[in-house]
Amino acid sequence: MKRTYQSLAACCMLLLNACYKDHGNYEYDLAEQITVTGINSDYDKVSLVDRITLDPQVSSSDPQAEFSCWWGIYETNVQGSAPKVDTIGRTKALDYLVTQPAKGWVLVFGAKNLHTGVSKIVTARVNVITQFTRGWYVMKHSGGQTDVDLFLTPSGIAPGSDKMENVFSLVNGRKLDGSARLFGYYTNYKSDVTGMMANTKGLFILSDKDVSVVNLNTFKEIRGFSSLFYETPAVKRPGSISEGSSANYLVNDGHLHSIYSMSANVGMFGGVQLRDDNNSPYRLSDYFLTYYSGNPFFFDETSCSFVSATGTGSVLSSVTDAAGSEMPANHNNKALLFMGVRATNPYTGIALFRDKTDAGLKILSTITPENYVLKLVNDTLDAAEKLYQAQRYGLIVADESILYFSVGNEIWSRNLANGAEQLQFTVPAGETVTFIRHRKYAGSATLELPYYFNYMLIGTESGGQYKVRAFRKSSGNLNANPDFVLEGEGSVGDVIYIAPSINNYTYLNSY
Repeated sequence: MKRTYQSLAACCMLLLNACYKDHGNYEYDLAEQITVTGINSDYDKVSLVDRITLDPQVSSSDPQAEFSCWWGIYETNVQGSAPKVDTIGRTKALDYLVTQPAKGWVLVFGAKNLHTGVSKIVTARVNVITQFTRGWYVMKHSGGQTDVDLFLTPSGIAPGSDKMENVFSLVNGRKLDGSARLFGYYTNYKSDVTGMMANTKGLFILSDKDVSVVNLNTFKEIRGFSSLFYETPAVKRPGSISEGSSANYLVNDGHLHSIYSMSANVGMFGGVQLRDDNNSPYRLSDYFLTYYSGNPFFFDETSCSFVSATGTGSVLSSVTDAAGSEMPANHNNKALLFMGVRATNPYTGIALFRDKTDAGLKILSTITPENYVLKLVNDTLDAAEKLYQAQRYGLIVADESILYFSVGNEIWSRNLANGAEQLQFTVPAGETVTFIRHRKYAGSATLELPYYFNYMLIGTESGGQYKVRAFRKSSGNLNANPDFVLEGEGSVGDVIYIAPSINNYTYLNSY
């Protein structure tokens, strides 16, 4: 019965429609059709490297069409608010350097017919990626300011043709004050760049007047000097950044600050650690001796004494002498000219001292720490030895027992076991040596083999331009020619190679 009623209702509707006659007279103009071609649906772009270069074709069914055009870009997956479109162009053709951080974005093109007011909008997905996590970073200074260049290494450890100049200021809109000093890279640095407090790939950039820690994925500053401390120091004079057992250490204006890394933290350094319970004055040298699982050691220039520290303490730790030590760790009347890590197993350092009473007395010491006890074994230098005249230093870590150093435009080596010195390289006339550093990367997977290296890096400056020569070595001797040369504007303070698998255990902090 139900089906019968449904059939009758349908018939009635058909009859009603058949009886209705439309006596109106209508004329319709076809809607304007605007066509845009030459824009793909997807693009992959490397931030601060690639450009979006497009010149689409725009046509209309309106024969009198005249177009005004614009381009915009906005972030996808914005929660809690409508996405904000940033205008990046007001012409039909677009040539835009991608500066957005690595994530998903939407490119928008708009064309408006000024004759009719009709518009056409076309969008494309832009996947912004980054190459900040692989390449040679060179910290350099020029005109009293510090910046960073990045040499990309797409297929092997030797850089390709792509180079990103002044990447710090390009991303952050400013340079650091002062002269370039030291990099520090820690994958366990805490920040909230992902929306929650978590380990972050943090690259510290130290000049002698400023400091910044950047997110390596974007090179955007996480914290600058004014936000890096719970109590911002009155004087900006960073000396060193390092990692010791359970903590990160930052020396500023000769005073020690720390972050205890074995518990929750927000990536900010605590207050100044006191010299002792009497709050005696002290000033730490910029040179230090530490590695990620060993106690840190610093040299107090005020008292001519070694000190250590913990990440949780408010007072520096005292250091005592081991049996057989040939120099006291405290009140030894010495000025520290250089100190660095020689090896981690056994934990060993090398230091060069000058006596404060007899300025002609220079001593090369091998330092063996055990907890808070130091053993120093001395080698008094003769004025005729090349090391006696050294100006820059670079210690090989964990390979041969050799110290490299510069005398004028010559690079020398000294065998720390027998004192033998040998000329390794002569810098071309007109170039000044500014930097010597041993960097070694053994990788962590077979896929990283093209990026393994073991280099002595020699930095020079001439006429406001730098060169960094990367030398392989055999039994401690440098090859006659470098594998490659990094070149740019300024004077080099430090160089570091970054790859996805490099972490805070790859390199030992040292000058």
